[in-house]
Amino acid sequence: MPINMQYERAFGLDLSKKTFHGCILDGPDLGSRHFFTGEMGQQGKAKLAGRLCKGDLVLMEAGTASFSLARFLLENTESEVVVLNPAKLYNIFNSTLKTDKADSEKIAKIARTMPRDEWPTVSIPTREEQAERSVVSLEVFLAQEITMLVNRLYALFNSMGHPFVKKSDLKTEESRLALANRLLCEDSLAIEQAVMLSDQIGNVTGQLEQCKQRLRDICLSHPKEALSLLSIPGIGLMTAASQIAFLGDGSRFDSPDSYVNYVGLSERRFDSGTKVSKGHISHMGNKCIRRNIIQAAWAASKTTKCNPLSERYEHLRLRGKSKPVAAVAVAKKMIQLSYILVTSNGIYEFTKQQGLAAFRRRLQYHKLAELLDYLPEPIRMEMEEIDRTKRKEAAATTSRQKKFA
Repeated sequence: MPINMQYERAFGLDLSKKTFHGCILDGPDLGSRHFFTGEMGQQGKAKLAGRLCKGDLVLMEAGTASFSLARFLLENTESEVVVLNPAKLYNIFNSTLKTDKADSEKIAKIARTMPRDEWPTVSIPTREEQAERSVVSLEVFLAQEITMLVNRLYALFNSMGHPFVKKSDLKTEESRLALANRLLCEDSLAIEQAVMLSDQIGNVTGQLEQCKQRLRDICLSHPKEALSLLSIPGIGLMTAASQIAFLGDGSRFDSPDSYVNYVGLSERRFDSGTKVSKGHISHMGNKCIRRNIIQAAWAASKTTKCNPLSERYEHLRLRGKSKPVAAVAVAKKMIQLSYILVTSNGIYEFTKQQGLAAFRRRLQYHKLAELLDYLPEPIRMEMEEIDRTKRKEAAATTSRQKKFA
């Protein structure tokens, strides 16, 4: 007996780059099945939309082309469209039969066998959100590309008998070419490779700077969210932009813990009788945010002056936790703070107590000083008052020092 009887028909779609396979369940108890195929071009999408009627359900796995197709069907049909998290579709990735046709049937059968509230759904982003996420992914790709090219150039020097060249010496084009001309001048092929790699590093670095400007545009397009995120110690341009692209205003999530789970920082639980134990973090979630927030946690814990997050890190270290475990715990706390501050349009209390001048310097470092125009007036007045109090205290201290001198 099917669980979800409110649907006339259930469509399961398994998408590939250019085509898709579909399975239709209809009839009494959704017991009849029919298979079809189509193309992912505009004509193929229009033909698929023509099949759909009000009361139909369309299910598909999240993937590269899923969201554009889902938006098209939502805009051009009256059917319900649901995108599912493929990592949690155990009936598919645990199956011994892996074909597009078989997968489309398994996806369609979810409507018949799984309760609606247990579906591992994924929200469908708007075109703007999709574009912002692409920019974030591009920044990660370009940064990794630069690292790969620098490593290749370093290996070239090492293979030619110069192992004492440091990667820090290869940061600027001037230093790269100077080292190549001085150390590789006797081998024309080696110096040619060094010049080519140096040019590629320069080109990709230029593209990375353009990408960072797009990240600033994302922050400026969402000023309230950006202010809340950048007020957390350790969070910089990339971490703020990536959270804006995927978190948005926070309305997608029910609680801080649901956002932690989305990022993949929640612990695995193992229950047996009355015994409950926790394991390592799940790693099943948004890899982009998880990567950036852990780097931000290291920055907040080690390179930023004393703050509540660094104190939490040191407290965990004193309890015997390893450095990576302590950093992940701080990252989880930062994710919870991100959700709370974004949904409340708040500023982190520690940053607020540092005053407006310190916050302005941080924003200026990221070339985002314009965000201060969107700072809520009560918070601005409170931070300005803190600045005035600090100036008075500094002036009084200086006066006392001069008096005793």
